[in-house]
Amino acid sequence: MYKKLNASGYVTDKSTLYLKNYEEYFQPFIDKDIKLLELGIHKGGSLLLWADYFRKGVIIGLDVKLCQINDSSDRIHMYQGLQEDCALLDRIRSETAPAGFDVIIDDASHIGELTKIAFWHLFDNHLKPGGVYIIEDWRTGYWGKWPDGKQYKPMLYQNGFLKKLSDRLFFRKKRFLSHCYGMVGFIKELIDELGMDMITNPERNGIVPQRYPKFKKMEITPGQVFIVKATARDNELMIK
Repeated sequence: MYKKLNASGYVTDKSTLYLKNYEEYFQPFIDKDIKLLELGIHKGGSLLLWADYFRKGVIIGLDVKLCQINDSSDRIHMYQGLQEDCALLDRIRSETAPAGFDVIIDDASHIGELTKIAFWHLFDNHLKPGGVYIIEDWRTGYWGKWPDGKQYKPMLYQNGFLKKLSDRLFFRKKRFLSHCYGMVGFIKELIDELGMDMITNPERNGIVPQRYPKFKKMEITPGQVFIVKATARDNELMIK
C-alpha cells in the first residue's frame, strides 16, 4: 500500500521534492519495526514526522543541541553530540538498534569531511544490508561562502585553444575536469565505490584485495543522495 508523506503540521524544512523522493525509498519499510537514525534534527519536527509515518518504527535523532518535542509515542530517542564522533555513534547503535539501522539520514553539518567520517563509519558498521543511507543538501559545495564550498566556475578546457586541443586528443586517456569542493567532491568520490569490482579486478591490474561494490545502487537527485547497501544476493548477481 502506497503511503504519502505530508509535512503539514510538522516543524521541518524538508521540501515537497525531498518528501516525494523519500516516499519512493521508504515504501518497503512502512509496516515494519524499523530503526531510523537522523543526524541533524534542528527543532525535532522531522522525528515526529518519521514516528507518525513509521508506526512501528523506533526513531533516533542526533544533534549538537538538544530540542524539546512532545512525543506521545515513546518511540523517539534523542542524543546530543557531533556527527563525526564515532564512539558516540557506536553507543547510539548499541543502546537503540543492536541489530543495526534500516534507514540513516544525514541532515547535519553539510561539511564534506565531517559527512564522510559519519558516512563510512555508519554505513560500514551500523547500516543493515539492504538498508538505505540518505545524504541531504549535498550542493553546499557550490556555495562560495560555505565553509568548505567554492563558487562554481566553468573549466578552462571548455573554451578556446584548450578545447581544440582536448578535441584532438579525444581518443587518448583524458581527464575530465570537474568541480570537486566540499560536499560535491565527497559525493563524486562515492561514485568510485560503484566501480570497485573493476578497480580491484586482478585481470586489469587492480588494487588488492578484489571485492564487489558496497552499494547496490546510488541515486543522486537535486539535493539528496540515496545509497542502498548491497546484500550478499546483490553480489551474487554481479558474478552471474
